Amino acid sequence: MARVTIEGNNVQVVLSPMDKVWAVHCSLTIPLAHVKLARVEDENGWTHLWGKIIGTNAPGLKMAGTFFFPGGLAFLDYGDGKNCLVLETQNERYKYVVVQVDRDQDPDVLAAELNRRVGAA
Repeated sequence: MARVTIEGNNVQVVLSPMDKVWAVHCSLTIPLAHVKLARVEDENGWTHLWGKIIGTNAPGLKMAGTFFFPGGLAFLDYGDGKNCLVLETQNERYKYVVVQVDRDQDPDVLAAELNRRVGAA
């Protein structure tokens, strides 16, 4: 799981220490200007689309790290795939960032606030 916050003009995706190990990656900072859209989705057949480059690929248990997705790279950090916050980006290494947020965060509220800040519908 990840803690997602908006700090100034950036979205911070902060991974737990264990998620950093599974993802073989540190936390992410994405300029708000590079976020095209935020939404919430449940994993629905995604796992056959991801091609792992580095990280953990255990569908239904843990997907974390850098994955190839048709059209570009994606950063994933989710367990059961329920209520994932999906960020579509531009001018970033990752075209998609897909994370399950910490239990005390509401992904729908985060998506709405991000879309409000970036002017997405």
